[in-house]
Amino acid sequence: MFEDELSELVEPIHADSFFSVAISGEIHERLTFEYLDPDGYYRRVIRDEDLLREEIEKLVNNMQYYLDKERVEINDQRVRSNVVYADIFTKGASDVVAMTYLIDFAGRFQQGINRIVTWLEEEIAPYDFEIIWRFPAGTEIREIDTLLDYEIYEDIVTLWALEGEDVGGYERMEFILPMEILDTRTRRDL
Repeated sequence: MFEDELSELVEPIHADSFFSVAISGEIHERLTFEYLDPDGYYRRVIRDEDLLREEIEKLVNNMQYYLDKERVEINDQRVRSNVVYADIFTKGASDVVAMTYLIDFAGRFQQGINRIVTWLEEEIAPYDFEIIWRFPAGTEIREIDTLLDYEIYEDIVTLWALEGEDVGGYERMEFILPMEILDTRTRRDL
């Protein structure tokens, strides 16, 4: 089979994302997509440095294209998400491979209620996925508006969807950062 035909046999099966929110307003995301690769296309790719470099460049460009289509705001200010790293990993002796991205964006947090709002294309989840948001210790999560199922565990939010469920559209998280942390940052900035 030709390489293009082999790459078409790769099937997405799962995704997960972890967001780390810093008091400075920086948000770092680790996004991983898992694929079933029964013919070993990506195992061959990672053994060829030139092919790997080309594939990663293609992955970064494709992901950046989709990120640029999203609208993300922090406290009513639009922010831009940037892919800063991507790689391909095999998952042991299985037929599963993972594409992992590190994505950064930043805004300005304030005292009182902060909002992160995202507009995504609405779709049907093609596979199960989970998202974890980790806020600074002591953050109070006030409200979440999303199509996803979610749980709040103090300053951690987990969201998820199962294959076939409606996802995307308008999403909003409201939270209050710990005052003593914000007060320290504000004094330092003066």
